[in-house]
Amino acid sequence: MSESSLSQCVCLAYDDYVLDVLPQLGGALAGLRFRGREVLRRAPPGTDEPFASAGFPLVPFANRIAHGRFRFGATEVHLDRNAPEQAHPLHGEAWRHPWTVESCSDREIALTYEYAPGQWPWRYGARQVLTLDAHGLQVRLELLNRADQPMPAGLGWHPYFPRSPRMSLRTEVAHVWLADGESLPTRAVTASDLGDLTRAEALRADHLIDHCFDGWSGQAELDWPEEALCVRLRADSPLRWLHVYVPPGGDFLCLEPMSHMPNALNRPERPEITGVRVLAPGATLAATIRLSVVPGSCAD
Repeated sequence: MSESSLSQCVCLAYDDYVLDVLPQLGGALAGLRFRGREVLRRAPPGTDEPFASAGFPLVPFANRIAHGRFRFGATEVHLDRNAPEQAHPLHGEAWRHPWTVESCSDREIALTYEYAPGQWPWRYGARQVLTLDAHGLQVRLELLNRADQPMPAGLGWHPYFPRSPRMSLRTEVAHVWLADGESLPTRAVTASDLGDLTRAEALRADHLIDHCFDGWSGQAELDWPEEALCVRLRADSPLRWLHVYVPPGGDFLCLEPMSHMPNALNRPERPEITGVRVLAPGATLAATIRLSVVPGSCAD
């Protein structure tokens, strides 16, 4: 696909918000503005890399599958790596393929993606509805099993936020999964081992965070004192895992609501712990995320 077709952007606007969408680039976002200020990291013009975007959907699984291998019932699955410098395939297939515009208005766009069986052996369909209103952006994600047999299933959303020296994160989580050198979870410990995130923890510039938190409340706040701006992230009940990625020295961070932990399909724990879901033929897994902006401080 040509760079020009990948970079074609659909612009939505409502009230104080402007949203730019790149349907052909894995259903990704190019940016979200509030009163002219960037709420999500702005994608470079003409980019053909979702990792450079403002955010993208994760379908039909989130984060990594160790070595791209897992067993589901009698089915052995082997997925190729799908990102440079990554030891394991991650984030499903949909972010690497064009999405189709199903419908579009000034303030809402519906995108769809249809997957024919390949290395992932189950046929599925995905739908993403992006809506602007006076309260911000709503993201509705749906995953439909179109196969004639049960399918393991997961959803997530991967937004990129601009990072500033004094910004802080506040959220409520129960545990953090410690990660090995390849960013795969090893064991769960009390979330406070990485800091007290209930008290608007500052994000250190020299400290790598690439961890999954479980028992997430479904709410998080980012505070930009320099901008006098507060961003609130909300996700409904299927998304009770929050993956936080803060690269050392980077100018962005990611807060990724997910329906399961990384490498969930290879973990020995119960599905209630890992978040593994199984969709019957014709069944749908759906989730909603909301992003809203409040001028001033999150504490106001």
